[in-house]
Amino acid sequence: MTDTPSGFSRRGFIASLAAAPALGATAAPALAQQTTASRAALAQAALKDAKGTKLVLLGTGAGPVPGRTRRMTSHAMVSNGAVYVLDCGLGLTDRFAEAGLSFNAVRAIYITHHHLDHNVEYGPFLAIGWVQGMPLSVRSYGPPPLKQMTEDYIRSMRTTFDFWAEDMKISPMQAIDVTEIAQAGPVMQDDNVKVSATVVQHPPVKPALGYRFDFHDRSIAFSGDTTPIEAVAQLAKGADVLVHEAMYLPALVDYLHAQIAKGRPVKFDDYMAHMNADHSPAEDVGRIAQEAGVKTLVLSHLTPAIDSISDDTWRAAAAKNFEGEIIVAHDFTVV
Repeated sequence: MTDTPSGFSRRGFIASLAAAPALGATAAPALAQQTTASRAALAQAALKDAKGTKLVLLGTGAGPVPGRTRRMTSHAMVSNGAVYVLDCGLGLTDRFAEAGLSFNAVRAIYITHHHLDHNVEYGPFLAIGWVQGMPLSVRSYGPPPLKQMTEDYIRSMRTTFDFWAEDMKISPMQAIDVTEIAQAGPVMQDDNVKVSATVVQHPPVKPALGYRFDFHDRSIAFSGDTTPIEAVAQLAKGADVLVHEAMYLPALVDYLHAQIAKGRPVKFDDYMAHMNADHSPAEDVGRIAQEAGVKTLVLSHLTPAIDSISDDTWRAAAAKNFEGEIIVAHDFTVV
């Protein structure tokens, strides 16, 4: 969980378009040359012409920090016209719409754990989604107390919901069907996908979850926020894609020293102890992916989420221990 250091440039992307192979003919040569609108247009084109299940990285930055190129963590999976959302960091609702995804196609929402950069837009996504045609049959899955959190949010917005329903003559917003997950095992299955979960290591958050989605044509695993642990390797065993959080320690150390010099009230040793106890260096992420035998490793939830770290730098760290394809995620990457 990191802030964006003022010592690094915010002026666009320096990195090359890591997702270019996934986007095929619709991809542009470099993200540095693309505006948010044009990157969104690339994602729209890739999804429109897509064959089979697609993963859209909507928010790829770590930490509850606004104003960055990379928004907070969120993903969407599209299969047979149905959309499954994983995590709801700030920026999800806009990114979802910008990518051309349909609110009325959303079947389910999954939360990995209760940190702000993963759940802060859960309620607003439900609310705006309802206005935009999200079916009231949508289901939510995640760690306790997700059911209570959902009920509390809907209750807090009841007056607003009722005014809108009366004014627009639409079905009122009702309670959402929530399934809480506290341990590893099967989560749900429908005609498109079978979902399972594992418990990961992200203290003091308990439980924090990783998920695996087995679609009819491909399997996609997500580490959630965690240290590099065997449970993720087992969850992702033989998967086509593993989306794993990643930390680049040299840049993180520089960032932290710069923040302390500017007066941020944090102790270096304490902060780094927290990061090492909760997150995964990119080199170790490569090791987990190699052990799992996945085809493609996607580095996301990047720490620090700054544009001055090139894709090649991220990729080289993970490639020390992983021999497969490595994609460095940017918002609107389609895999």
